Amino acid sequence: MVFLSVSSDEAARRGGFGEERYEKEEMQNSVREVFNRLMKDPKDQGDWRVVNASGDIEQVSDRIWSVVEPVLKTVGNNEIRSIL
Repeated sequence: MVFLSVSSDEAARRGGFGEERYEKEEMQNSVREVFNRLMKDPKDQGDWRVVNASGDIEQVSDRIWSVVEPVLKTVGNNEIRSIL
């Protein structure tokens, strides 16, 4: 699982931020807390990858790919476990 982490300040600098209810600072903080709890769950801890989502789209894309590509190489044809 990939969690894109971006500060509220950084997100607010992006165009159109705040126009949707999920883009309100209180909601972002609440969602971040939920994901932080999920990432601490012992059965899922090794499955999370946190990516710094600050920067332009190319930078973020490169960061995402740098954590996803190694995982894809090791997964092969193995069954994907459900997180539910």
